[in-house]
Parts: sequence; C-alpha cells; structure tokens
Amino acid sequence: MKLSRRIEEEILLLKIKHGDQAAFAVIYDRYVDALYRFVVFRVPSEETAQDIVSELFLKVWQYLAIDQKKVDNLRPFLYQVARNLVADYYRTTQESLPLEEAMEVKDSKSISLDRRISLVELEKGLRLLKDEWQEIIILAHIEGFKHNEIAAIIGKSASATRVMLHRAMQELKKVLNKL
Repeated sequence: MKLSRRIEEEILLLKIKHGDQAAFAVIYDRYVDALYRFVVFRVPSEETAQDIVSELFLKVWQYLAIDQKKVDNLRPFLYQVARNLVADYYRTTQESLPLEEAMEVKDSKSISLDRRISLVELEKGLRLLKDEWQEIIILAHIEGFKHNEIAAIIGKSASATRVMLHRAMQELKKVLNKL
C-alpha cells in the first residue's frame, strides 16, 4: 500500500475513533465492493453476502468508534472480520448444497484448462474446494492480496501461505478438469 494512502487511512481511523461518521463513510465506500466480492464467493446467496457485509461494517464501527480499539492495518483487519463472520454464518446455519445444484455440478461437461472458464464454472469449482483453499484463492487472485497480507489475514506465515495457495490452485485445476 502506498505511504500516502496508509497515512490517509490512519487519519480516517483517528477521526472514526472520535465518532466521525463521514470518515467511516469514506472507509465504507473504499472497501464495501471488495469485501462483498470476497464474501459472495463464500456463501450460498447474494442476500446472505449483503447481510454479512452489513454486519461487518456495523461490527467495525462498534470496534473503532464505540470500543475505541486501535487497528494497525485496516485492510487485513476488514478481511479478517469478514472471514470470521462467514465462519460464524456456517457455524450457525449448517447449510449444504441443494440437491439440484449438486446434480448440476456432477453432470457438468468436462472442460479443458487451456480455454478460458466462465465465472459460473469458476464459482462451482471454488465451492467444491475446502473452505481454506477457497478463501486463499479469492484473497490472492480475486482481491489481489500479496502473500504477506494473506498471511496476516489467515494467521499463518507468508511461506506457509505460498505453499497453501499453490496446493489450492493445483486442486482447483483438478476440480475444473472434472466439471
């Protein structure tokens, strides 16, 4: 992240700490689309993703403005909160793939990795991976995080994150080959 952007975020965080809603709106506008994109790939519906992102910003406001806690690096913090809320969602709902959708995934035609895949195929492939691999692929290739940033979000070392991403991509290729 550029130094000027980091300084700007520090100033915004300081303003939020003093209850400045306009500063919080700037943070919201800056990150809402990316966080929604991160969450929507992890949950079964857009409505659920919207609810989770709304809850995320409510919790962040409470954490920063009401509890007045300090955040060292805002972007990884926001993604960590999103990650936790998605985990909470699955802990409380225990949703599974509908039978029709499972049959659709099973009956999909085989694709070659040499051609471009559609977003629908990619989403199906991602959903068939284990959660931690879905998450790391989304963070790296959709959200554009670097290995050290992902490591901060998931609580692992940068080298472990690199290995995990490599394995996740290998598995995604296998899954997409079977669709």
